[in-house]
Amino acid sequence: MVYSFNAEGGAEGQRPRPQSQLPERPQRYFRHRRKFRRAEEGGRGRTPGLWKRRKDFQARRKRWQRRRAVLARRARPKRLPPEPNPMSLARALTRLKYASHSVALRLIREGCVRVNDMTVLEPNVRVLVHKDRIVADGIELVFPPVQTYTVIFHKPPHVAASKELGMPTVYDYLPKKRGGYFPCGRLTKAADGLVIFSTDPVYRNPERSPLSLLEKEYHIKVHRHVKKRELEALTEELRRMSQYNEEARAELLRENSRTCWIRIVARQLPLHFLHRLLKEQGLEILHLHRYRLGHLTSEELPVGGWRRLRPEELQQLEQSIPAATERTGSPPTKAPAWQQLYQRIFQPKG
Repeated sequence: MVYSFNAEGGAEGQRPRPQSQLPERPQRYFRHRRKFRRAEEGGRGRTPGLWKRRKDFQARRKRWQRRRAVLARRARPKRLPPEPNPMSLARALTRLKYASHSVALRLIREGCVRVNDMTVLEPNVRVLVHKDRIVADGIELVFPPVQTYTVIFHKPPHVAASKELGMPTVYDYLPKKRGGYFPCGRLTKAADGLVIFSTDPVYRNPERSPLSLLEKEYHIKVHRHVKKRELEALTEELRRMSQYNEEARAELLRENSRTCWIRIVARQLPLHFLHRLLKEQGLEILHLHRYRLGHLTSEELPVGGWRRLRPEELQQLEQSIPAATERTGSPPTKAPAWQQLYQRIFQPKG
């Protein structure tokens, strides 16, 4: 027998049940269903009227989210950094981002550091960086340390200049900086020597950096003896490479029974071009060391050491660059490709 039901829930031919006799659909609640069930059964618990339904709870949560967003946008007073504990003078120079620990020890023993207008020769003297007046090489160090500075770094060999997984990088030696550093004159992983790092955005682009045309001196160890005509060919290629390399030269530094060292001095010399240049002469590079950047030499810093450059040193480095550009003249500006094409097609040759 087949039964059919109407919209009110009754079978065909039967009278529909009144609305009061229809089963009530149970109302769903968001949480605490056990407590609500105990309240319905007459046990201890809250009454159903005190509980918020699911849709009401969702609306209340959204209101709280909007409220928290408004509070987050309000300007809150900046909290001052906690006062540091007393520390040694050598560690204070590193904490104030002036020099690495090894360089700080040497500066203190040479009498270049003054604390409260008194020269201190003992690196283990306890100081308070937020109260004591510390002057190193004529520069007063303040706390919190400055955020814009330039350092000279003696890069060790087999240390990457970029962040690589499982490989020590130059940023492990430099002071921690959230904004990062801009290198002026990078080196390969196997090479070592001087590199300039700065937090100033002026040095963001290495090609347009004011320090990109510093005179650089490389000491390169090759696998065999070098002949005089090969050095002359290297000098000619270096000077032909760029107009800034008028005074570029390649010289024999020293030699032993099997290998020899070459000194190469140039202003604009990409390392990939240097490798290709020596390979064309049949020379294999065994070691590459950048000995000098302007007037700064690698003998001033231990391997892995760094120090902040003084303002007069930066000024001296930048003043040594225009002398070469004025003598050779500024490079000719090249028009964009679309402009060259337009001039070649639409503009007649006069």
